[in-house]
Amino acid sequence: MIGPMQAGGSLRTAAEWFAARRGLHDADLEQDFSRWILESPRNAEEYALCELAWELSAAPAEGLDREGRVRSSYRRRAVGGIAALASVALVVLTVARLMPPAPTVWRTGPGEQRTLALEDGSRVTMNTRSTLEVRLGRSKRQIRMQSGEAFYEVANDESRPFVVETSLGTARAVGTRFNVLVDGDRVEVATEEGKVLVQTLDRSGAAVLATAGTRATLVHGEFRPALDRADLTRIENWRARRLEFDRVPLDAALKEFSRYTPVPIRAGSPDVGQIYVTAVLKVGDVDALRATLKGAFGLTVITGRDEWLVTAPEAR
Repeated sequence: MIGPMQAGGSLRTAAEWFAARRGLHDADLEQDFSRWILESPRNAEEYALCELAWELSAAPAEGLDREGRVRSSYRRRAVGGIAALASVALVVLTVARLMPPAPTVWRTGPGEQRTLALEDGSRVTMNTRSTLEVRLGRSKRQIRMQSGEAFYEVANDESRPFVVETSLGTARAVGTRFNVLVDGDRVEVATEEGKVLVQTLDRSGAAVLATAGTRATLVHGEFRPALDRADLTRIENWRARRLEFDRVPLDAALKEFSRYTPVPIRAGSPDVGQIYVTAVLKVGDVDALRATLKGAFGLTVITGRDEWLVTAPEAR
C-alpha cells in the first residue's frame, strides 16, 4: 500500500490517493489531490467509490465500543467526504459540458478512401492522402481539414451549423452535399446539392454563396473567393475510384494519378508532358497506366525509389 508520506506527484489511482490521505492532513498533499480530482470527472467518481467501499467494509465490525466509536467517526467523515467529492464532480462535469469536445482525427494513405458515419447522421467520404478532425458540439458541427479531399453529406440540423475549416477559409452549411479539396495554397468547395457559404479567414471575411452546381475557390493572397461552375463529374469519378481524362496534358493527368500512388509519377521531359491524353483509369492502377501509355503513345514508365518517370523511346 502507498505510504501516507509519499509525494502526491507519484500517485496515479483513486486507491493510491485514498491510502495516502487516510488519517493524514498534509497541505501539500491536499493541493496535489485537488488538482488530480479536477483532471477528470472519472477521478472524482472513482475516489468517491473508494470512500464508500471503505465505509461499507467497516460495518461488520461491531464488537467493541471503541471500535464502534471509531467507525462512527469515520463514517461521518466518509459521508462528508463523499458529499464534498460529489460537489467537485458536479463542478467538473458542468465545466466539461461547457468545453468543446475533443476532436477525433481521421487519416487516409495513398490510394485509400474511407467513409465516416457521424453521430448526427452525416456522412463523410475521405479521398486519398487526407487528414481531418471531427468535433461535434452542442452548438456547431465542426470539421478541420488539414489536407486532401472529402465529400460531405450533411444531415439537416438548423440548430447546429456544419462548418468545414481549412487554412484559407470556411465552408458553412446546414443540410447539403458538397466537396472540399485542399491542394496547397488552394481550396475548392463544390456544391452538389443545397447551398454552402464559403468565407475567407482574413480580416475582410469576404464570402460567396456556392449553390448547387457551382464551385467557390479560395486562393492564398486573394481577397475574395472566386465562383464558377463545379466539375461534378470529377467528384463523382473519384468517389467511384475512377479517373477520367479527356484530352488533358499528360503532366496534369500524371499529377492527378499520383495522388493515389506511394511515389509521384511525372513526365521525363517537357515534350512528353504536353502530350494530350484521353483515358479512363482505376485509381492507383499502375499496370493500366503503363499499358495505356505504351499502347497509345509508345511511352514507357521507368520506376525509381523516389519517383517514376514517363519517357519516350528515344529518351531511354
